[in-house]
Amino acid sequence: MEETFQNKANWTYLDREYYYFLSNMSCLTVMKLPYTARCRMSQQVTDCRAIINYFNYFEMMYCTFHISHKLAEIGVMLLFLLIVVLFLVLMSYTVNTLFSPALKILSIKMHMNEYLAGVTLLAFGNSAPDMISNLLPIRAEAPIFTIAISNAIAIILLSGGMVCFVKPFKMSGPSTVRDLLFLFLGVQVLRYIVFHGNHVSFAESIGLLSIYVAYLIINILDLILMRHTMRKLRSEINILKSEPSSQQRNYELSRKMQRLVTLEDDDNVLIKDSAGSELRGSSQVGNSRSFGFATPRPRPRPAPVDFNVTRVILHNPSNPKNLFLISEFLESFIPISEEDWELGGWFRRTFLIVRSPLVIFVTIFVPVVDYEKDKHGWSKLLNCTQIITNPIFVITLVHTMLASSYTTWHINLNFSISVWSLCVTVPLALAVFIHSRTDKPPGYHLLFITLSLSSSMLLITICASEIEVLTTILGIVFDLSGNFMAISFGSIANATADLITNSSLAMQGYEKMAFAAIIGGPVFSIVVGMGVAFLFNPMVRQTGSSFWLYGEHGGNCYIFLSLAILTTLWWCLTFNFFARRSAAIYSWVLFVLFIVFSAGVEWDVVHEFSDDQFFTPI
Repeated sequence: MEETFQNKANWTYLDREYYYFLSNMSCLTVMKLPYTARCRMSQQVTDCRAIINYFNYFEMMYCTFHISHKLAEIGVMLLFLLIVVLFLVLMSYTVNTLFSPALKILSIKMHMNEYLAGVTLLAFGNSAPDMISNLLPIRAEAPIFTIAISNAIAIILLSGGMVCFVKPFKMSGPSTVRDLLFLFLGVQVLRYIVFHGNHVSFAESIGLLSIYVAYLIINILDLILMRHTMRKLRSEINILKSEPSSQQRNYELSRKMQRLVTLEDDDNVLIKDSAGSELRGSSQVGNSRSFGFATPRPRPRPAPVDFNVTRVILHNPSNPKNLFLISEFLESFIPISEEDWELGGWFRRTFLIVRSPLVIFVTIFVPVVDYEKDKHGWSKLLNCTQIITNPIFVITLVHTMLASSYTTWHINLNFSISVWSLCVTVPLALAVFIHSRTDKPPGYHLLFITLSLSSSMLLITICASEIEVLTTILGIVFDLSGNFMAISFGSIANATADLITNSSLAMQGYEKMAFAAIIGGPVFSIVVGMGVAFLFNPMVRQTGSSFWLYGEHGGNCYIFLSLAILTTLWWCLTFNFFARRSAAIYSWVLFVLFIVFSAGVEWDVVHEFSDDQFFTPI
């Protein structure tokens, strides 16, 4: 039948009916068929082929493993859970080693402060994959309102709660209130657009996107005004210091200096000793207060690192250009550092051993640019080979994903375009090798950040999408609806990448950037992600599109996201913008209530927060 579908001109009436049947058949239905029929049907049902990425898990289950009973199916689900863990490990390593250092360097070069970097660069990095997903054919008639809102709930409550728990800190009050109110405005405008006229117009899509333009302008103006205020305060402090000492003068001087110190703390992104921070954190493992529910005393922020010093720390003009070339290259592939091994217990060492193949794989293709490291992570021979391997790696994965050609349970790698990159990268790598030294990175080493950032974002996107596919299959096997899977398994899988990235940055001393991204990410997804999807999806212009855009759980998601935003604003004001662990516990409890209520709606225990749908008879 597969071959018959290739030539539609020769189709009979039965062929057309059968094709129409398969095109409209849900993958949930396949799970109700006898096990002997599932292999063939999973290959032909359009909905099953849409729930795959780089691996065809349905074909793996029923055609490769030949599952024939429920116990074997559950066993394969446990295997898939282990695969999810491996994807999480790869994602965590990519975020800590590649994405976070590149993001910090980019923020410095663009003269941003932590908050602006969080609501722009980090928020875009976290939310761009979901925006791209909204443009895919699989979501052409999907309840993307429900998906976007549930993802925002998971990010704010799970990721936000994690940052507050692992690193309690003092927030930027005005910025936090402003961004929460912008998020609330975006949610209200989005809901109005979806329901107004029972469809979404082109003008309404542009109007939704304009909210993000205003949001960006206000954030940039806020940073400009803050720096203007700092310059003004410095001038006033210098004038006060030249005046004779008096009680009034001393009071004004103290007040202005305190204000200046507060603003300077929020001004720039500093490269901090995150390794030392993690070491101090690990030394407190035995302290029960550090890991209890009580908010601990704020720990000193990691000391700043002079990245100009770390760049030339090993440089000596009298050294040969290729000193320790081979030994440095081989040391770069050691997946476990001596310090990590000596300080780790048996569980940590087991984790490091399991992670080692993934670390070696990433090292082959992706360069590290990290201002905290000696020579900023420069390894001459390794980086020269990565000039060749990295473009092949990125182009092949992207081209393969777009081609989506399968002959078995995994996608067929497509090198037809990527091989041509050798014409440029091989001469470039030779030129860099001839020009550069081993003891100091070249002046153009910063350009490697484009390779590092693009590769890390691609790896994070692949890991997140594979986790979403696996959790979706898990829901299908246990006979759950697509709407419920999207707001439960899907939202948690989507928030996992954000949670790992934001908690990692918080532990490294960039908790303000992390929390800014927790609010800025949903703003981007709801305003830009939905606005772009409405702009390029002609299906939303049709009358009645509001029904499938909103979905069965749209009302529940809207109510709980409104609760999440307003109660986050409430505890921020109550705690005077100190992020505390009690706020984290509250956020997690609210998310559990959201899942429990959604499960109740799924199983018809409770009614959703929306009116029943009525259709006018034709």
